[in-house]
Amino acid sequence: MTETMTILASLAPVFLVMALGYAAGRTKTFDNHNIGSLNALVMDFALPAALFTAMAQASREAMMAQVELALVLLGAMVAAYGATYFVERAWFGSDRRQSALVALTASGPNVGSAGLPIVAVLFSKSASISVAVAVAVAAIVVTPLSLLLLESADGKGVNMLTVLKKALLQPIVIAPVLGLACSLARLMPPPLVESTLTLVGQGASGTALFLTGLVLSAQPFKFSTNVGWTVTMKNVLQPLLAAALALSLLDGTEARVAVMLTAVPSGAFGVLFAIRYDVASAQIGTMLITSTLLSAITLTAAILLSSGWSWA
Repeated sequence: MTETMTILASLAPVFLVMALGYAAGRTKTFDNHNIGSLNALVMDFALPAALFTAMAQASREAMMAQVELALVLLGAMVAAYGATYFVERAWFGSDRRQSALVALTASGPNVGSAGLPIVAVLFSKSASISVAVAVAVAAIVVTPLSLLLLESADGKGVNMLTVLKKALLQPIVIAPVLGLACSLARLMPPPLVESTLTLVGQGASGTALFLTGLVLSAQPFKFSTNVGWTVTMKNVLQPLLAAALALSLLDGTEARVAVMLTAVPSGAFGVLFAIRYDVASAQIGTMLITSTLLSAITLTAAILLSSGWSWA
């Protein structure tokens, strides 16, 4: 398969499904403002099932081999989050809640939706374990950090343990952790459970991409210097940071996986949290749209530039 065909095979389905969701929202075929049920289907059922099976079916040896990848992704996400939050507060004068959501959008790649099909095409279906690791890192570290900042922004104080418990007990967090435990303990799920969860998780990627397009269709577009900076952080600087970390810790294929997982566009959590916490989301929505559109270029560049990474 030529590089052009590889790029088309990995990116075209992702953008076409998101375009379908966008068109459905713009034509009011789907209500793009009341997406709670569809979001629950993806985040509480389909995606957790897919992540659990990906982790649980992996051998202990394969799982232990993901430690370095997890460290690379953790470093890239935390660095992007911290840098974006600091710039938002110190340079642009945003309040704590706005800064937390912007930082979440700039550091949280849409691995559950866009990452899974791209990695499957480029590296084979078995690489889905890397997607599960990436989702787990974001869900266990970046999301709780954002929730802590959001909950404490009103100045009334916050019970950190309560917020952490609320964040860590989400299905999207529990599923990969349980899958990890099963893998490390060499406990394969019963065949009936495994086949059931596989069936539930089969539509995770497509439904999540459709939901992303639906969310995008409801966002106002107001480009600004702030948006340009944060999208540059997500689509360009974060993958470059991941590459710098990966090249010293991982072999060629794993380093390429790390770059692909950080090069996918921003996830929709920032917008969803903005709606939940009543934060004006025009900037965050514009970031999501711009990051998604720009990723057609940055993902292509990442695929081409990393195509020769094959050292052991």
